[in-house]
Amino acid sequence: MNFTITVVGLGYVGCVVAATLAAQGVTTYAVDVKGDVVRALARGIAPIDEPELAARIGAGLAKGALRPTEDLAAAVAASDLSLVCVGTPVGPDGHLVETDVLVACEAIARAAASRDHTIVIRSTVPAGLHDHVSQRLRDAVGSAFGDRLTLALNPEFLREGSAVHDVEHPELVVYATRHEAAAARLEALYAEHKDRLVRTEPGNAEVLKLVANVWHALKVSFANEVARIAAPSGVDAFAVMELLCRDKRLNTSAAYLRPGLPFGGACLTKDVSSLAFQARARAVNAPVIASILPSNSAHVEHFVRAVLRSGPRRVAVVGIGFKPGAADVRDSSPVKLVLALCEAGVEVAVADSAVLAARIPPLGILALRAALGDERAHASPSIAEAIQGADVIVAAHPCTEDCLALVASRPRVPILDIAGELTRRVDPHARAGIEVIEVLARVPWGTPPDPRGAGR
Repeated sequence: MNFTITVVGLGYVGCVVAATLAAQGVTTYAVDVKGDVVRALARGIAPIDEPELAARIGAGLAKGALRPTEDLAAAVAASDLSLVCVGTPVGPDGHLVETDVLVACEAIARAAASRDHTIVIRSTVPAGLHDHVSQRLRDAVGSAFGDRLTLALNPEFLREGSAVHDVEHPELVVYATRHEAAAARLEALYAEHKDRLVRTEPGNAEVLKLVANVWHALKVSFANEVARIAAPSGVDAFAVMELLCRDKRLNTSAAYLRPGLPFGGACLTKDVSSLAFQARARAVNAPVIASILPSNSAHVEHFVRAVLRSGPRRVAVVGIGFKPGAADVRDSSPVKLVLALCEAGVEVAVADSAVLAARIPPLGILALRAALGDERAHASPSIAEAIQGADVIVAAHPCTEDCLALVASRPRVPILDIAGELTRRVDPHARAGIEVIEVLARVPWGTPPDPRGAGR
């Protein structure tokens, strides 16, 4: 790595990043508008209390690599890459204030002059920030943006108390850019961590940091609610949570962390209700646990609105088990979707070969009718019959057999792949020529439904 870096903003992230880079021998200009911070850093004093930070600052200064300064323009003019680490405080309504990021990026752009330069935003930012900055930079330097001046996002995942270790030994490094020159520089910057380096889209990078911290906050809140519910019964919440975390297959893994249809089945709804009841019975305020079932219902409503958005009169639904390929329809969200569409006045036909293959009476088409439990929903013996005349096809929880049959039928109407099963189970080449819309991965499709109600 033979380029020079400017770090803009010497708060927690910026100070740690600048010091660790300089300690590795990378020429690093450390820029801040606060003169006291810059002067302290120049004297080898760590502005924040963080293990190993003072040692990295000392090493960087000793090598002549760490160069604290208040002169942003001069630093940028001598650099190839700027890491923007300025703050994004929370506004009174909860939004992240991006003003300092925009101002910093514009100042860097003007200071870079005719030099090839990459701006890398490490600050925690709201969704849409990349586009806002891009527009600012176009306004500032015109056609040079995307040519000599490039932009990237590189969210940080540092913990106070172990920030130096987290920078030097990252678990994951994510970046996003639409400029290949920026990508090349970031690939070089993180060459020693290439096995943990992931490129993604700007919107994903923007949201990822927020989602990661919300996930951490949710875990803390959940554990604390478990403790409050357990205490009145004399249950050791520490032991319960320790045992919970021993299951690496389900409890502390990627299981259940893929967006899709709401949960259902014989256990989850029942047990969530039970724990929420115990909280109420003990007068324990447990808002996280109490919100789980309402959140699940809201997700069903989200899919109902997605299906109705184009105002269909007839909808085919494929796969109604409580999970993909299951014949069990207890508390099934696809069944709830079907019934909600019927309530909206839409004609609904349903196909599910897993339910048709049930081995315990009722059997065949009678099993599918029993699963639906509503005469308004038409139980179809085949995919071909279900999709006949449909304006929209909904792939809910189909088994692989039904996914393949659906694609083989070459439907001429859109397929809403609301849980992503069709996309995962069928090769893209086999889906070629078929309009498959991943509802959870795309912007809203279709036109708003007639306010008088679709299908009426």
